[in-house]
Amino acid sequence: MDFGDLYETNFEQMSRAELLAYLKKHRTDDEAWGIFLDRRSPDETATWYPAPLDEEGIRIMEEAFRQKIHEIENKRSSD
Repeated sequence: MDFGDLYETNFEQMSRAELLAYLKKHRTDDEAWGIFLDRRSPDETATWYPAPLDEEGIRIMEEAFRQKIHEIENKRSSD
């Protein structure tokens, strides 16, 4: 895709891949970054944990990290 003049680029109509390719060439384009970041939907796959404000919160966070590392290691060894 030829991005042409910056003023003619319609970020809303670009696919995610096209927008990412554009951003790799125009890393300082705040408008394009804003649209790219608005498209992400981390809440669909994110796991939210409470802020570790006390000993119990720290324990919960550490255990969650251990479990996630264990899952990743198991997945790597099975691939």
